[in-house]
Amino acid sequence: MTKHAASALKLPRPDQSYASYLGLPAVYVKGARKSFGEREVLGGVDLLINKGEVVSIIGPSGAGKSTLLRCLTLLDRFDEGSLAYGSVMVAKAGDDGSAIYHEEAMQQARMRFGIVFQSFNLFPHLTVMQNVTDAPIVVQGRDREEVSQEARELLRRLDLTEHADKVPCELSGGQQQRAAIARALCMRPQIIYFDEATSALDPKLTADMHTLIRELAQDGMAVGIVTHEMGFAREVSDRVAFLFEGAIVEEGAPEEVIGNPKDERTRAFLANSLD
Repeated sequence: MTKHAASALKLPRPDQSYASYLGLPAVYVKGARKSFGEREVLGGVDLLINKGEVVSIIGPSGAGKSTLLRCLTLLDRFDEGSLAYGSVMVAKAGDDGSAIYHEEAMQQARMRFGIVFQSFNLFPHLTVMQNVTDAPIVVQGRDREEVSQEARELLRRLDLTEHADKVPCELSGGQQQRAAIARALCMRPQIIYFDEATSALDPKLTADMHTLIRELAQDGMAVGIVTHEMGFAREVSDRVAFLFEGAIVEEGAPEEVIGNPKDERTRAFLANSLD
């Protein structure tokens, strides 16, 4: 993906429900807890991501980053706490604190976010075009020709036009990632999550990813990133949250959290990460 192509990227128009939560956080998490057996993985997480904001979640292995992302994307559920996407209250804390989920709200929320997995999770038997158009047509019930036209434009802007009829095994890692991004964007999400956005990329493609993510935010999308790349987090983020042993122990602008951390645990983590 060239820098020019990334800077030209514009989001598909959001659906009408977008206007209903202007002014509210795009993502709201309060008091989130999650345990597996006796082991508490998340211990009371509070997190906000606003419209047009890029928030990176950093922390050591085992801190709970993957579990938090799985719960945010409804692949799993918090045991306690609240979760909202704009005006849609997905889970509300009951009298005993337990998270009470609402199935209809979960369905609405799934239409509001997209995720680009670290392993991309493209369907191996489908072409790039089919991977991008399948969910908007089948899940959202949108017009096939409208979706196809939108998909072609996304592939053009992500430098994938000539690869539209290829299957994933015929693509490089960077091309697979761009196909996964096109697939997520074709769903017209209001929030997009990246799981290790730069793990398979060389420096040039990492720079392109930085440009793309900033473009998405400038166009009004909320962006959440789980990453172990401190340099990338520092450059691309509006805010950084440091997760340690299931709790956010430090949060703020990247120049504060990464450049001048106040918490001893953050300093120790960064000392190892930046060696």
